[in-house]
Amino acid sequence: MTPLIPNLSFMRACRVLRPLRSISKLPGLRKIIGAVVDSLEDLFNVVVLLGFLLVCFSIMGVLFWKGLFHARCRVTPFPVKFPANCRSVKEPCWEPFITDVAIYPDNYRCLPDDNDNNSWTQPTSPWFLKGPQDCFWPIDTTDYRTCGLGGFGMNKCEGTISFENELIYRSCGSNYDAFGNPRFVDSNEPFGYPRMKSGVFNEELNWGFSNYDNFFSAFVTSFQVVSLEGWTQVMYMTNDAWMLVPSIVVYVTLIMVGGYIVLNLVLAVITGSMDNLEEEEESEEIETKEVNIERRSLVQRLSSHASVFISKRNVRIMRFVNNPKFVDFMMLCIVLNTVVLGLDHYQISDDMASILENLNMLFSAIFAVEMTLCIVGIGLKAYLSDPILCFDAFIVVTSLIEIMMTLIDPFGAGSSGLSVLRSFRLFRIFKMAKKWKSLHNLLKTMYATVLEIGNFAILLILFIYIYALTGIQFFSNRMHFDHETGVAIGIGEHGYDDAHIPRSHFDDLLWAATTVFQVLSGENWNSVMYDGWRATSWVSVIYFLSLVIIGVFIVMNLFLAILLKNFEDDSGDDLQVTETQVEKTQHSCHSTSIYGVVDQILPTESDSSLSCFSQIKLASFRIVSNAKFDRVIMFLIVLSSICLALDSPLNNPRSTFALNLKRIDLAFTVIFITEMLMKIIAFGFLRSPNAYLKNAWNCLDFGIVLISILGLLQIGPGNALRALRTARVLRPLRMISRVPQLKLVVDALFMSVPAVANVAVISLLFFLIFAIFAVNFLKGTFYMCDGEQFRSLADEQVSYITNPIAWGGLNISEQQWFDVGAESCEASTWDMTTIPSSRAVCDCLATGEWIEVIPQNFNNVASAMALLFEISTTEGWVDVMYAAVDQRGIDRQPTRDSNVVWVFFFVAFLLVGAFFVLELFVGVIIDNFNKIRDKNGRGLMTPAQREWASTQAFIMSIKPEKRIQKPTGSFRQICYNFVMPNINPRFDQCIMFCIIVSSISLATTEFGDSQNKLDILERINVVLTIIFTTEAAIKIFAFGSCYFNDGWNKFDFLIVIGSIIGIVSSMVWSNIGSLGSIIRLFRIGRLFRIIKSVKSLRILFNTMVTSIPSIANIGSLLFLFFFIYSICGVQLYSTMAFSGEMNENANFRTFGDAMLLLLRFSTGENWNGFMRGMFNNADGCVNQPTLKENTTWCFSQSNYPDCTEINGCGGGASLYLYFYSFTLLVVFVILNLFVGVVLEAFENSAEGEILSPDDLESFTTVWAEYDPYATWYVSTDDLKKLINEIPPPLGFMTKDNPTDADLENAMRNEGLCDIPICDNGNVNIVHVATHLARRLAKKKQGDQFNDLDIDHPLQKRIKFSANGTKTLRDVYSLKRSRRKLVALRAFVKQAAKINEVNPYVKETSLGTNEQLEASGKLTDRNIAKTSSKLDVDDNSINYPRGVLTNPVTTESHPVVKEDKIPKDLFDANSTGIIVNCKTKVLGGGFDEGFVCNELDCESDRGSTIGSYSAVI
Repeated sequence: MTPLIPNLSFMRACRVLRPLRSISKLPGLRKIIGAVVDSLEDLFNVVVLLGFLLVCFSIMGVLFWKGLFHARCRVTPFPVKFPANCRSVKEPCWEPFITDVAIYPDNYRCLPDDNDNNSWTQPTSPWFLKGPQDCFWPIDTTDYRTCGLGGFGMNKCEGTISFENELIYRSCGSNYDAFGNPRFVDSNEPFGYPRMKSGVFNEELNWGFSNYDNFFSAFVTSFQVVSLEGWTQVMYMTNDAWMLVPSIVVYVTLIMVGGYIVLNLVLAVITGSMDNLEEEEESEEIETKEVNIERRSLVQRLSSHASVFISKRNVRIMRFVNNPKFVDFMMLCIVLNTVVLGLDHYQISDDMASILENLNMLFSAIFAVEMTLCIVGIGLKAYLSDPILCFDAFIVVTSLIEIMMTLIDPFGAGSSGLSVLRSFRLFRIFKMAKKWKSLHNLLKTMYATVLEIGNFAILLILFIYIYALTGIQFFSNRMHFDHETGVAIGIGEHGYDDAHIPRSHFDDLLWAATTVFQVLSGENWNSVMYDGWRATSWVSVIYFLSLVIIGVFIVMNLFLAILLKNFEDDSGDDLQVTETQVEKTQHSCHSTSIYGVVDQILPTESDSSLSCFSQIKLASFRIVSNAKFDRVIMFLIVLSSICLALDSPLNNPRSTFALNLKRIDLAFTVIFITEMLMKIIAFGFLRSPNAYLKNAWNCLDFGIVLISILGLLQIGPGNALRALRTARVLRPLRMISRVPQLKLVVDALFMSVPAVANVAVISLLFFLIFAIFAVNFLKGTFYMCDGEQFRSLADEQVSYITNPIAWGGLNISEQQWFDVGAESCEASTWDMTTIPSSRAVCDCLATGEWIEVIPQNFNNVASAMALLFEISTTEGWVDVMYAAVDQRGIDRQPTRDSNVVWVFFFVAFLLVGAFFVLELFVGVIIDNFNKIRDKNGRGLMTPAQREWASTQAFIMSIKPEKRIQKPTGSFRQICYNFVMPNINPRFDQCIMFCIIVSSISLATTEFGDSQNKLDILERINVVLTIIFTTEAAIKIFAFGSCYFNDGWNKFDFLIVIGSIIGIVSSMVWSNIGSLGSIIRLFRIGRLFRIIKSVKSLRILFNTMVTSIPSIANIGSLLFLFFFIYSICGVQLYSTMAFSGEMNENANFRTFGDAMLLLLRFSTGENWNGFMRGMFNNADGCVNQPTLKENTTWCFSQSNYPDCTEINGCGGGASLYLYFYSFTLLVVFVILNLFVGVVLEAFENSAEGEILSPDDLESFTTVWAEYDPYATWYVSTDDLKKLINEIPPPLGFMTKDNPTDADLENAMRNEGLCDIPICDNGNVNIVHVATHLARRLAKKKQGDQFNDLDIDHPLQKRIKFSANGTKTLRDVYSLKRSRRKLVALRAFVKQAAKINEVNPYVKETSLGTNEQLEASGKLTDRNIAKTSSKLDVDDNSINYPRGVLTNPVTTESHPVVKEDKIPKDLFDANSTGIIVNCKTKVLGGGFDEGFVCNELDCESDRGSTIGSYSAVI
């Protein structure tokens, strides 16, 4: 077994797959697995899209950041040599040697050459020519940050360090030169690990694994960033070593696109698969309903028997128990009992403990009496048939047992563990849900989810079990590291038994499963991966990446998909209530308008007796009601917000800038006071119907103005009031009502308030249960003895602190350890049998070093609730779990893994508190988001209508494709045929192959490449550039100017130009630095052509693109909250001294730093650890530091020594309000809207029940043949041909070569005559696709089909896109006027034949067609102008008596008697009679009954047409 290769016996872990055979025997689990299997294709596409994104960022990282993370601040300006007699950091001579080197570096210089030189190349560098040297470069061990080479980056290694009172200037350097040549031999001297890793081999820099030196490391680092765990550390390393703003832009883009969009696509895919399961469950619902009917009948029979039984026995008791007053009394007892249980705390007094114990007994007795009354009242059998009553009985019985054991053994109750059963009484508080309807509905959803989560829990256990066993095979007993160096120690090597073992390991099944669960929670999974990488090799990365992809991205999202499905199923019951809430919300928003209340608040201008005040009121109203006034105020609010962002306690108060800010703030305050007074005058202050303070936005403005006034007058706590002034930036929210997209977001938030409140109540109740449980057992246990004195104690003394024994068990020398007379030592009070606590011993042996293990604790319910809230965000929960696992009781020294049973407690809390209860926030917000969307588009619709609405929304996203026409000229045609994919697909395949080769060549670039490799890669780039240039030239020659009509062609041309510029630049200038990397960045753009070629990726990419507008809306609201909290953070915490997590990269000292820090907190990056660190006071801190005269603040080392130290103390209690409110509002509420947006975008773009993306793509391909320039329109003449070529299901023609009559008949039969026609006579692509899809919907849904209401938003959009009023029927009628005239003449001839037998009418000369057209009388309205009625029955066409008029000659012909024209005079092919002012043509096809011809789609057989005119 080699130390660098994992244990290959992991293949035995495949045996654990055997339990998966049990899936077939578990129907519920089988359905969940089926949903995952059905979504594998889409999940694979999402993973491919994520991989594509990571590949692009990884290649970009290699181009720009390779080698940067090796740079560290050094104490010498160049590498130095070793002395002959000192070659290890563990030798005593090392510290004096480093001091001498720092003071006299020239005496130890390694090479006489420069460190780096721009004129060098890789083979001419002296570090390459002379080879690696036996030297090293001393590092400043006080600074663990990377630094910027060449003056870039935040950390420039400014300032000095002291060696023996000598100030030494630092420099930034790397163990590699600029070309990646190693400077030193890679031996383990002097550090105990490879010398070349000396700059990065530490935990702060992720042991050197986070870098962009090669594609593999860059990919792993980018994947870590996308997972939102540890990404800030990578970004800070980049900021310190490279340009600040570009690196922030890159990482924020990767976070937004990868973390918030692509990863949510996984949830969208799984949710879609879960929705598909509902159809399979419908067939089983019938059987379930039958079973439920039988159960209901059985319950009814039991209830009837019970009622009879009760009626015969204790009716009075039942009436007493069911009395509302008794119920309210029991509810009060439950609440009081909860309060009593929550009063327990650490260091509780004996009297208080006695009172709580007595109250506990009292409540136990009350609950026992209640149970007895219920049993007596309804009988034991009926009592036990109710699960809730059984649970109550369980609680009461266990409480009585606990009391009995307490009475028997007063000192054993606590250790018995039965006291924990008191916590179960808290579940009774859920009885309030019966009176709280919305909370009751939420609990119903939770209950339904719990039933399905049972199957998910089995899947989760199997998954953890499989990966735990696999991890054991990989890493068991291999994660052993040296305490000082961190180097892995192999099995059997020296120091293995005493090596450091990380808390997250795989040495046994319990901790392996716990570690897997830790990774699933996302907490520090990257640290576990790096430990595995250190212990084995890079192969371990595959294990952890697969665990994150399958476990975190898929399995854990499956849980959220189940929850969302249950919310969707339950949302139908609340739809009506929701609409009422929406209407109220909209009313409250629109009621702020001041234009509709003029009559109520103003006197009429005709009143001659207007008082002076009335005139002022009228003038004020005219001003504030003017739209320009509102725009001016909005502009001033923006300017005021900018000034607030520029304001900072760290500004020099005596500077011109600060004074001007103060004057501007005064001016804004006066303006806003004036605005407030004018509105008060116009509307009244409080008493009038539309008073100023009766508007919510005005109340907000009023409060802000008052705070501004108090701040200017310096009344109250100035800093806090100045921070509250930032609420003025909320005023732009009034503009949201004018933007429908933003209004949807805000409405969703407002509507979510009641639901979020319910979730908050549920969360508090669950947190309270876990908190009381934890306080009962863990209060006072999170302490230990640690410090300088403790670490200097002998092993025997440390052992005695850990396991103290009675004083009498110590010998004389051991008793002499204690200073009995010391004030802090209580040893003098111990008798011979007393066993002191670890804390008492620590106070004697290491005074003042009994400290907290972690900043949080379970000492009381309030602290426990706060701690549970923090770890419910999955941040820091592992450290709390370790503290609980190590604790051994109150005031006892903890030891590692003393109580591993607490692992199950914290895993259970994470499952309930983080993965279930807090995920309800996601559920309710997305549910309300969908309800708002339904109200604005899909409210009160049947399932068939919803399906049709989704299809229409899907169609509305259609876009025509530009089709390049075949050019003229033989050579251009050859080029055209050569490059067109549908003619020569191999050309496109070859180009795609070249793109892949180009990407591979970029990915093979790494730090330290030889010049030969670089030359080869450059030649490949030149060849590929020639190929791509040739491709562009051929296409330009073949397509002409049409080449630039396509967006992808423009993109390709830009990349080609950039590549050419890069090659030319490299030939002209040998070293162009970062410009070369920027130019090479164009080559990465070629990868995006893969998206165009791969359809599945294109669909997901389009989903991302279509979601950008909605994400921008949410992002605007998110930016507003970030803006407010950033200003508050600067005002409150900018003067704090650096401590804990607050450092140069993460602080509130500037507005930009605060914004970036809040972005970190929004991703959950150790926000609670940062908050806890801000509570600590640095040494020598002051409450409000003030700037000394003629100095500046000490922002960096370059400001010293003439500067004022920024040494403010901790933030205090305001930190709780600041961080907790930000987490609740932003993380739990606003960011969850991103999930809803991505789900909606995926739903609109995914394959539906009626149409699929393939169907629309086939349609657009055929459309492009008739609309090559993507004008969105085709002529009506081409429409029939187009429909004939569309493949099914949108197409419906079955004949190979149909005639025009066949096409027209088919269109008539399929209901396509209502396609709207634009004024120019063309039809729109959306209208055609909509009518074709409507035909499919009717065919699929049958009688259930019902078109959307005319006021539906989709209908309005379609109607808006139709700029004409005609339909296909009208246009075809006008175009066929000539055929109508022919039909008219044919009918006259037929009438003449009738006249020979029975003369009813006379034939009249109508003139030739040319004469009629020349006269201009052949129009739609001149074809028929008589007043006779035409009746149709089964046998004949009847003409009542009247006058028939010729439309051209205007000759009248009397009808002698009623005309009876037999049908047999007309054959099946006759054209018919022209009637109606709209030129309806009747007749034709008489063998099939009376049917309209191809231009009339109404077919009213046997009915009276009405008062139509007839033309003969």
